[in-house]
Amino acid sequence: MAFKLSIKDCLICHDELKDSRVLPCIHSFCLKCLEDYCRSNNKLPGDDVTCPECRHEFQIPKEGVAGLTVRTHNREAEPSAMCEVCSPEQHDVPATVYCIDCSQKLCEKCSLPHLRLRSGSHNVRTMDELSPGCRVSHYCDRHKERIKLYCGDCQTSICSMCCLESHTTHAYKQINTMMEEFARNIDHEIEPVTNHIESFRGVAAQIKAENNILFSSIQAVEEEIKTKGEEMKQSIPHLIDFQTSKLLHKLRSAEEEAKLQVDVVQLALTEMESFRESSLELRSKVSPGDATQAGNDVRVRAKELLQKHDIPAEYHAPRYKFIPANIAELLRDDQNFIGQVAEVEVPGTVYT
Repeated sequence: MAFKLSIKDCLICHDELKDSRVLPCIHSFCLKCLEDYCRSNNKLPGDDVTCPECRHEFQIPKEGVAGLTVRTHNREAEPSAMCEVCSPEQHDVPATVYCIDCSQKLCEKCSLPHLRLRSGSHNVRTMDELSPGCRVSHYCDRHKERIKLYCGDCQTSICSMCCLESHTTHAYKQINTMMEEFARNIDHEIEPVTNHIESFRGVAAQIKAENNILFSSIQAVEEEIKTKGEEMKQSIPHLIDFQTSKLLHKLRSAEEEAKLQVDVVQLALTEMESFRESSLELRSKVSPGDATQAGNDVRVRAKELLQKHDIPAEYHAPRYKFIPANIAELLRDDQNFIGQVAEVEVPGTVYT
């Protein structure tokens, strides 16, 4: 049965992430799964190993995979979608809007005062309009005050009292603003990769179409070779078998080479699509405290993919035809008794 993993699932065991570690390519795995994976590949600290998902190489830290980046996607960060004003008094009153100015989830009734203030209505939005980071109601453990700011210097979320006490000289901004900038940065970083993906899809389709022609041609030539082989086998069976196998092997090699062209492009396409999907999920699920590092990881990985995968030139598969041998000449000159497999030149083909 087909199923789709979420960003909270390990890409090895397919279960919920446990003690997760994040690779430089931004794929996440359980610590134990990564340890088993490295052990099965005989990899030690300091060795290079490939990501189980996209095959991007990374180096195992000196303390082992436990030394990789720890990033937990906080399940409690998901909004409860209950009104924060009347739910304590009336159980389970759904929140339909969010007041940006007050950082509160509200039902329709409780939102009315926020829209009728003499000093001007507050910025009230529907829950669907907000990113997950804007909907979260965090409170400072020290001051018991709602957290509304993000310190860029310390890369942490803070309340207004924390800002006055320890971060007044730092660069800080509202969490809502920071998360919106983070989402825009993710979109900017993956845009060229998305364009690359579209180009690779076109190349992959063109290669497949060319190879369909090739495979049909190979099948037709195979039938000709086999027919000629059976015809000659009655007089010189051992030599005919040898020559037939040699010709078929040449065709098989051409077929494998053609399949390799598809595999190379498909592998690059899979790697970039996997990165894009993980980045988009990361954009909507990452916690504010991890946003800066996550953005850096996405930017570095996107640059690596663009450098690694140039868009291939138009591909043209080779063509083959069967040239039967002249029996009289073969007997006289001791040549091939069956014939030759010759590649037919196709206009516009670039040979490498």
